[in-house]
Amino acid sequence: MIEQLKKQISKEGISFRSVTAMLIFGAIVVVFVLFGFQGKHTATGNGAAAVVNDTLISVADLRSEASRLEQMYAQFFGGKADGDMQRQFVQQQALESLITGEVVSQAAQRNGILTTDAEVRDYIIHEMPVFQKDGKFQRDVYQQILTANRLTPADFEQKVRKDLVSRRSRQLLELTATPSALELEKLKALKETKFNVGFAKIDKEKVLAQMSIPESEVQAKLADSEFKKKVESEFNANKASYSNEEEVRAQHILIKVDPTKPESEKQALDKIKSLQKRAEKEDFGKIASEVSEDIGSKAKKGDLGFFARGRMVPEFEKVAFEQKVGVVGGPVKSQFGYHLIKVLEKKPAQEAKLELAQNQIAKKLMASEKFEAEMKIFDEAVTQGKTEVVDSKLKMFGVEWDETGYFDLSAESVPKMNSAVALQAAFEVSEAKPFLGKVIRDGGSRFILKFKGMKKEPLVADEKSLVAQMTREKSMDIYGQWIEQEKKTTKIERNLELLNGR
Repeated sequence: MIEQLKKQISKEGISFRSVTAMLIFGAIVVVFVLFGFQGKHTATGNGAAAVVNDTLISVADLRSEASRLEQMYAQFFGGKADGDMQRQFVQQQALESLITGEVVSQAAQRNGILTTDAEVRDYIIHEMPVFQKDGKFQRDVYQQILTANRLTPADFEQKVRKDLVSRRSRQLLELTATPSALELEKLKALKETKFNVGFAKIDKEKVLAQMSIPESEVQAKLADSEFKKKVESEFNANKASYSNEEEVRAQHILIKVDPTKPESEKQALDKIKSLQKRAEKEDFGKIASEVSEDIGSKAKKGDLGFFARGRMVPEFEKVAFEQKVGVVGGPVKSQFGYHLIKVLEKKPAQEAKLELAQNQIAKKLMASEKFEAEMKIFDEAVTQGKTEVVDSKLKMFGVEWDETGYFDLSAESVPKMNSAVALQAAFEVSEAKPFLGKVIRDGGSRFILKFKGMKKEPLVADEKSLVAQMTREKSMDIYGQWIEQEKKTTKIERNLELLNGR
């Protein structure tokens, strides 16, 4: 997910560093989603997602925060987290966000940075539109929303208190972050100098995915006892990834109920019943695309794709797994409103078996070995400047040269490449030394770079905006350093079994 997310961020013109800041320091957002933390609140392992000193971070809070981040990703970049790796990434970000929030709260309290009950009350009443109607705070709406999200007023107000303390801590640090005249001159010079870099990016996972290994070679390799042991070791180490949970693919139509309007309940039920009759004669997907009030699935004719247990709210999940394929069941009531569900497919649970997975594992290991062997040749060709060999290997990997386009020297990452490591290396190429004679590694990606151009452009931004930008950046750096220092003296225990899905 990280690489995919970085690409989406790049298109929006937002740096990955800025998004990380949003994840850690973002304001509280109340969200309602069909997929998310409402489905399962049972604790895992030791009953907590993490412990910060003596304060527990609950599994329910983790799922709530993960749901918030998924909504933020969807709002900024479209789509949602699909696949185990993507969901695990969001969950890890969510846990670190909660841990950071708790570390800041405890550190602020020790340093006398506090917020009053009146400030918390005023923030909820005046600054959170979700609790307002016609610009006025509605206590009944407040209570209904908290109940729907399984929060007590005390729990929610404590979350708000922590957020306000975090903001106040940052604001205090901003007072020490005003840049000097020399720093401003340096920033101007960096922004006026622009580079354009040519690059080729080799993504190991993408190359492996398209690499073809003949079945005959796989069988011959499996006949080697030493290689067979490697396959068995890989299987035993990642057994869970070779098994499948029971899954259902379903379409649904949602008609929402407005908790602030008592008459909305009957109206929604009457409407869903009339749609049920229509579904007896009309195409279910067509009806869903016309009238469903679940925006996410409406565009897909109500199709939710495959999902395992624990992904949906309990009422929805129970019916979906019990209902027969092809049947449109009766109305199902959940906290979102009324649903009609049509099950399209079912996949039974499948236990991991070596004999079923060994060919897949063998191909993966063989592809990885082949890739590393080819990369060794590639590395040598790059170092020796053998451009014909380099281009030949790039073609074999299915990789083409690209250009970053012009970017200034103050950039946090190189456009398109989205790699801080590649950014640093990009400044090693020049008109005098156009080809970087080494392969740059950043995670699972490898880059080779060449100089394409450099130019100077007068800076358009005024000094006031530069000061504001530099102040934000400096205060963020100082704030981040303060947090990291506090973490070093804080006892933090993470529930790794929960994060790894065990």
